Amino acid sequence: MQTSQAGLRPRLTLAILLFAGIDIVGMVLFASGAMWFAYGKPLFIPGFPGSMVEAGTATAGGLALMFWAASRILRELLKHPDKQNREPDR
Repeated sequence: MQTSQAGLRPRLTLAILLFAGIDIVGMVLFASGAMWFAYGKPLFIPGFPGSMVEAGTATAGGLALMFWAASRILRELLKHPDKQNREPDR
């Protein structure tokens, strides 16, 4: 059975998994800061963010972490585009 290039998906590596975890941390920080701006109350951690400065820092830092982690994930996926780093879809 022959598989096409479009039918192959990238393998999950430890680096991709770690960058995905950092991406999740960035999402939580961003959501916490945005929630404080929208409703004036914290999202997950009581007392954080407690001020406009903390909320702005959390929002900006979370956004930066998300973009950084997403770019690293894409870099890892494009690093080895050959068939040995991919597994067939099931």
